[in-house]
Amino acid sequence: MPEGPDQGSAYLGGNPYLPESIPWPTDSMGVPLLHLASLPASVINRYLAGMQLNEELVVSLFTPYSIVSDAYIEQAMQEGGKVLAYRPAARQVDGYGQPITPARRIAVVENPGQDSDENGLAKIAGIPAWIQGQETRPGLNYVLQINNSRLNRAAPGHKGILVGGTGYLLLKQGIDDEDLMAGVLIIQSS
Repeated sequence: MPEGPDQGSAYLGGNPYLPESIPWPTDSMGVPLLHLASLPASVINRYLAGMQLNEELVVSLFTPYSIVSDAYIEQAMQEGGKVLAYRPAARQVDGYGQPITPARRIAVVENPGQDSDENGLAKIAGIPAWIQGQETRPGLNYVLQINNSRLNRAAPGHKGILVGGTGYLLLKQGIDDEDLMAGVLIIQSS
C-alpha cells in the first residue's frame, strides 16, 4: 500500500477527519473503538455505482481492539464494528490513543481472475467470501471485505484486529448527509 494518505484518499489506520460534532465511537461497554479505515464516498461510488453516495462524504470504519488484552475479541465477534458517514473536518482526531501507524493509502488493483465466494482476499465490490455463512441487514448492501492476513502485514503493531478472520462492510445506499449508523462492519472468524 502506498504511504501518505490525506482526507481525499482511502486509507488504513491513522486517525479520521471526524468533525467536532461527532463523538468518537465506542462499543456497548463504552470502550473507544480503533479507527480501521476511511474511504471517500467517491471511491465507493467508483466501484459500486449503485450506492449513489454523496461524494462530499467520507465513510470511516471502527472496530473493537486492544493491544494489551484479548477482551476485545468477544465484543468484535458479537457486535462487530461501527460505520460512520460524515463531511470530513480539516484536521484528524484521535479518540483511541494507539492508532495504526503509519496510516497507509489503500490502493485498489483489479483482479484479473474470476471472482467467487471462495476468494477471501481483501476486495471492494465483487462476491463476499463469508466464513460463517452469509449475513444480511435490512437496508444495507455489501461493499467490501478485509482479511486479517492483509491487515497483519499492513499493521504489524496491531496483530489480530479482525480476530484472525474477515471484516465485511455493509452500507446504506444513497447516503446524502452525516449518518452515524451508515452501516455495519461484520467480523467473522473460523
